[in-house]
Order: sequence, then C-alpha cells, then structure tokens
Amino acid sequence: MVSSLEVLSPRLRGVEESVFSHSMFAPSRRSSSLLWLPLCFIAAALALRWLKLTSPGMNLLPNFSPWMALAFTGTLVMPRALPWFVWPLAMLGINLVALGASSAFDVESLAIYAMYAFAAFAASRLRGEVSVLKSLLGVVLCSVIFYIVTNTAAWFAVPAYAKTFEGWVQAMTVGIQPYPETWKFFVSTLASDLSFSTLLLVAFNAEARLRASVTMPWISRSAA
Repeated sequence: MVSSLEVLSPRLRGVEESVFSHSMFAPSRRSSSLLWLPLCFIAAALALRWLKLTSPGMNLLPNFSPWMALAFTGTLVMPRALPWFVWPLAMLGINLVALGASSAFDVESLAIYAMYAFAAFAASRLRGEVSVLKSLLGVVLCSVIFYIVTNTAAWFAVPAYAKTFEGWVQAMTVGIQPYPETWKFFVSTLASDLSFSTLLLVAFNAEARLRASVTMPWISRSAA
C-alpha cells in the first residue's frame, strides 16, 4: 500500500522547491543592484568638489553646491551593501587633502561633517521605502537642518557675530559684510540639492528600468 505521506511528498517537495527558488532568486522589492549611471554622477560631483577646493579661480558652476544631495540622495540610490558613511567619508577625505587638517577640522567643518553623516544615515534607513517625491522632501528637510546647524556653528565660531539673539539672526539672514547674504547661499544650496537629487533619481529609475531592476515609484510606494 502507498501511504498518504508518500502520495503527498512529491507535492510537498514541489512546494518547497517553489518557495526556495522564489525566496533565493526572485528580486526583493527592497533590494537594488549597483547602478552605474547614478554612480558616475556622484563621482562627477566629488570631482567638482575637489576642483572647487583646489582651484579658487575656477568659475565652473560657481553657485552649484549639491553636497547635501550627495550625502542623502547619493546614499539612497546605492544598494544596501554599500555602507552609509561612504560619501561623508569621501567628502571628508577631499577636504582633508585639499585644505589640510587645520581647516578641515575647525568648528564649522565639524558641524558640516556631522550633518552629512546624519543625512547619509537617515537615507540608509529609508532605502527601498520611499518614493521620488518623498526623497526630494527629505532633501529639503536635510538642507533646512543643515542651514540652521552650520550657520549656528558659524555664529558661535566667528568673532564678528555678537553672541546674542540678534547676532544669531544676523548669521541666519544677512551674514557679515562684504560677503553675500546667508539667505542667498541657502537658496542657492537648496536649488543645487534639489536639482542634483532629481538628476540622481531620474538616472536611477532610467537605468533600473533598462536593466529590469527595482525602480523607485514617483509618488508613493504601493503595498506589496
């Protein structure tokens, strides 16, 4: 006689093989492979940062400074296997080589590195979870926090600022003459961050679609 277990075992094996093959080889909605087009744009941004620091007279994209986008969105479009601190460390290394330790580790620079690290860590927790729209909103939030923290650090470190509430407001708005107003710097930085983030996200989705990989939804992520 053939037992019921023997009759069911081929079916059970088939179910096990199906579950195993889907769990091991089917692409996860939250995973992504390394895409080269966004990586090339990130490498170009790092090269631009190096040129801006080492060539004071360079006029190429003078108001383009998408460093928060590089930390946040650059981490967001990379696979989980890439540590979140890669881009902040890359920017720290460029500053250290180009400016020297004394300039790379002053109070304002330390505040900047902390903000880059915060943005990259936050993005690492959001990989595969957010849409393009939410990614851009995240960049705006990071840029606002960056502006407040770094200008507060400048207010604390620069002797020309009075250590009063009025002096802090000055640091947040008009800055110190004859330098441009700090609010104009914020507008320029925010525009740079948004434009570079959009470029990275569009490049990410374009290459992912061409390679039949997981794309990032434009508005919202539907439930799996």
